[in-house]
Amino acid sequence: MTDREVLRAAAEAVRALMRRRQAAQQLRSDGGWAPPDPELLALGIECDEVIYNQRAEATDLADRLAAVLGDAWEP
Repeated sequence: MTDREVLRAAAEAVRALMRRRQAAQQLRSDGGWAPPDPELLALGIECDEVIYNQRAEATDLADRLAAVLGDAWEP
């Protein structure tokens, strides 16, 4: 089981990455609204649900976080 503080930091990092990608997409589209990446949004929500005991932690959650944030990510 992953520590709650690590999950909280990971959820924040996923959301920050999502916002950066969204901002980059808005710049490419001349300032038009860009929707958030649904995969990153779902991953951030999943982390929140695990933190607040609304969902059991999936066995591959740490692997998916590492794939998105990179192996060098530190909370």
